[in-house]
Amino acid sequence: MNTPATVSESSESDLAKRRLLSTKGDPFVFADWERVLFLHFVAEPGIVKPHVPRPLELELHEGRACLSLAAVTMRSFRPSRIGPSWFLKPLARQQFLNFRTYVRCGDEPGVLFLWGWLSQPFGLRLPSGLRQLPYAFANIEYQHDFETGFLRGVVAAHGDSSHRFSYRARIELNAAFQPCLPGSLAEFAMERCTGYFGHRNGVRRFRAWHPPWSQSPIQAAIEEDSLVTEKFPWFAQAELAGANFAPGFERVWLGRAHTVTSSNAAQRDRGGVLGAFYELP
Repeated sequence: MNTPATVSESSESDLAKRRLLSTKGDPFVFADWERVLFLHFVAEPGIVKPHVPRPLELELHEGRACLSLAAVTMRSFRPSRIGPSWFLKPLARQQFLNFRTYVRCGDEPGVLFLWGWLSQPFGLRLPSGLRQLPYAFANIEYQHDFETGFLRGVVAAHGDSSHRFSYRARIELNAAFQPCLPGSLAEFAMERCTGYFGHRNGVRRFRAWHPPWSQSPIQAAIEEDSLVTEKFPWFAQAELAGANFAPGFERVWLGRAHTVTSSNAAQRDRGGVLGAFYELP
């Protein structure tokens, strides 16, 4: 994995680290993120705003709403402190496809996770939507072998293979992995370390930290998107605007999920551990 360059103390990365460390007990888990592929779409703000709950506010890039699908493999979940780790051992490997848009809560920008599809943990057939989290289990196959120049992914709904999301992409052989260009769509979508998701009638927030992304733009094509449009029909109006591939990070810091109050304070939620597993990156 590439190691991004050190950033200044005034950077967004350092601000994200300070936010995470400001909550007692965080980070509580480390994990590796491998071979991450981002597909970025743009849409008219009016079709996305109804899906942004208060107190969050939709953020725009060049006047348009941005939606991304992030495909990632996570490995090696381990506690950040000495203590019991038996509950993490079965999570040797998890694959995710996260559908998200970009928001702000007060002065804290972040990612709003609209929905996520993930591989079955522990090798068990667990029911989707545990604790009313916004996710479903799916059959996921990623071939992110960037060394060959070809990338591909297929995500199919459990029990209904007619609903799929599939893509293919090309990346230059020996591609240079670099920070996102300032002001670019990639920087707007990727350089955020706070996640939000709806839960019951409220919003929860969790924080993560990693160095700035080291990535390469790629040429991507969507082969099928019925998995997404079946749940979000309005996604058919979004336009593919760019894509990026990143080798990933060997140790990402993950915090617990907390309830966001109307005053932008966060309170500890005892069930928030699941949020960090299911809603990143």
